[in-house]
Amino acid sequence: MISPDNSGEDNLTPIQRANPAQKSSARNYLNAIEDIESDYGAYDLQLSQHLFSLGEEYQNLGEHEEAIEVFTRAMHVQRINLGLYDMGQVPILENLIESQIALGEWESANERYQYLYWLHRRNYGSDDPRLLPIINKLSNWHLNAYALNISGGLFYHLINAHNLYQIAADIVSNTYGKNDLRMIDPLKGLTASNYFLATYQIENQNKLSVANGSMPAKEDERARLQQYIMNSYNSGRSAINRMVTVYSNNPDAPPASELQAQVALGDWYLLFGKWHSAVEIYQNTYRKLAANDEHKPLLDTLFHQPVPLPDLPLIDMGKKSTINTEHFVLAKFDVSAYGRATHIDIIDAFPEDNSRMQSRVRKALKQAKFRPRFNNGEAVDTEDITHRYLFSDEKP
Repeated sequence: MISPDNSGEDNLTPIQRANPAQKSSARNYLNAIEDIESDYGAYDLQLSQHLFSLGEEYQNLGEHEEAIEVFTRAMHVQRINLGLYDMGQVPILENLIESQIALGEWESANERYQYLYWLHRRNYGSDDPRLLPIINKLSNWHLNAYALNISGGLFYHLINAHNLYQIAADIVSNTYGKNDLRMIDPLKGLTASNYFLATYQIENQNKLSVANGSMPAKEDERARLQQYIMNSYNSGRSAINRMVTVYSNNPDAPPASELQAQVALGDWYLLFGKWHSAVEIYQNTYRKLAANDEHKPLLDTLFHQPVPLPDLPLIDMGKKSTINTEHFVLAKFDVSAYGRATHIDIIDAFPEDNSRMQSRVRKALKQAKFRPRFNNGEAVDTEDITHRYLFSDEKP
């Protein structure tokens, strides 16, 4: 009998904290598991599905430690009955990874992702298009792990992401054709990874050490990283140009997608100090969008206000679980027609006396680049932009 008294709520089990429907569902799975264990033993194949469903119930309750325990057992039962290479493990693994990420268990999640990729390659080979979904998940995981610094071995995450995006692009090109729209996602990934490669030494100049994984330990790996860095600007530009080509040659491409890719090319030039080349592209794109009334919403989105660069939708800030919304700096600044923040002013902060946070925001804004606002096809200054910057609980 579950007591309705909430005074000891912290000591209640996940099932005790659940609503009536969740309690009923979870109890049904628990009862079924007990019956199967009693009748057929602890490793009967029927247990796997019931354990998996119970794990999903725990996930829905936010009880990820319990979910991990149940998913791990479900996978063990699955492998005992159907073997190490059984693809029936895939949904269990994916849910297991989800709970590990929710708990910030980055290294464990990384190991599971690697096993998931190995499992697909073991069953399908190295160039089968059925690999594309897992390559997409794994490459995005590596890119986010690097960009958000949520896992050790930064060098390895960045290189792995880059290589996986290239593998995906090659599979799509060889299977479906070089102008297939499935090329876009890996090309976006290659653009992002090349940007991070180009800025790698700058981003890690205060933490370049073998110990924390910012730099590879072996000389040949450091040389390989340096080669990636040297090629990054041209490789990133090439990836964007390929996106433009795909959109322009595919009749099923979304409206104005080619023009959006052109803007991304302009952003690339601006990020690397080529302002005149960037503005020329921006102006050309602006004129084409303005000539079509149907493109007015897109015109406003791209050029109505400054856009911070790089614009990387692949990065999921939700994975950075240590963000503290109570610690912030509110800054006001202008953005010039050249895409630079000027007249930076800190107008509010909490804690008020945390000069380190305020200094970090000032420094970041001085280094930042923006796609400038355009008015009648011309880049113009924008005044009095305010932005609230949140900070992690972690020490820098």
